[in-house]
Amino acid sequence: MTQKLSDDAHKELEGKLQHLVDIAFQNGLLAAIEAAREAKDPYLLDALHDVLVDRLYDELITRHTLEELK
Repeated sequence: MTQKLSDDAHKELEGKLQHLVDIAFQNGLLAAIEAAREAKDPYLLDALHDVLVDRLYDELITRHTLEELK
């Protein structure tokens, strides 16, 4: 069973994730991953992975930053 985050914790996580996504677009994915690792928060690193898989891939395709996998 997963524990649901409080509204404040969810907002804090979303802010951290947005910051990591900004880093990814400005400095590359490796920089964003490194920043998440430096936070020493496994939940944040897992959430970044989810964002990268679920949302960022489509955004990178849209921006023509990444070639779509066939």
